[in-house]
Amino acid sequence: MLARLLVRLHFILPLLTLSRLAAHASRFRGPGGLLIRVFAWLFSINTEEAARPVPRGYANLAEFFSRELREGARTPEGGDDCVVSPADGILTRIGSVNGTAPSRAKGASYSIEELLGGSRCAEPYDEGHVAVIYLRPADYHRVRMPLDGQLREIVYLPGRRLSVNPAIIEAAPPVLATNERLALHFDTGDGKFCVVMVGALNVGSISTAFDIRTDSSIPPVPTRWRFPGPLGARCERGDYLAHFNLGSTVVLVATRNLLAWLPEREPAEEVRCGQALGERISVEV
Repeated sequence: MLARLLVRLHFILPLLTLSRLAAHASRFRGPGGLLIRVFAWLFSINTEEAARPVPRGYANLAEFFSRELREGARTPEGGDDCVVSPADGILTRIGSVNGTAPSRAKGASYSIEELLGGSRCAEPYDEGHVAVIYLRPADYHRVRMPLDGQLREIVYLPGRRLSVNPAIIEAAPPVLATNERLALHFDTGDGKFCVVMVGALNVGSISTAFDIRTDSSIPPVPTRWRFPGPLGARCERGDYLAHFNLGSTVVLVATRNLLAWLPEREPAEEVRCGQALGERISVEV
């Protein structure tokens, strides 16, 4: 009941304005790093993992929020065939694509076509695999490569900035397919995968390793950047991919013959960036 009430409020309140105000507030450090100290205390953040001293190493809360970690803090598990989590967070969905979001997703009602912004982008993932990770305020908010791949396209999809809290998603499942999104499409040679960065309430922007950022410089219309042939950026498993300026959700979608999820991975499980989620499927030559 409370979640449904919050959803209704989301459609009434000026969420874009609120998100911009939050973005401005996040640029404030406070005397002696007070805002950073309060934030770290409030969400029990492990500041020992941070690459720089807390709070003096950070100019403001936004910089601390998107902080890098010390070397070795998120080393990918397993070998090259191990598919790892692209982010810290709660694994809210994991399963197969069957025209809609994961078959194991309770109440899911949005299609992969809606999530990715059209049939052209979604077609390769028919009967494929999908995992959804909700990043909490306390989590590490840099997103990394789940496996090796070559970047082929980045697609910006404008939309709302509704909250992606799991309680809200249960009440209104299409939120992930209607919020502002940035989809990064990769080719492995054996199959394809896509990492979708889903914007949300209070997310000021999304920054990538490829000089693309979802700020006011991008018009509010679908926009594509293509990386054809040898110009495609080659990325290795564990490489930095993008980060949220304030938090949100990451969706990983893969083609049917590329990977298989580990059977022990279940929804509502806490995962860490670099933790094993699945294994690549061997391709017979």
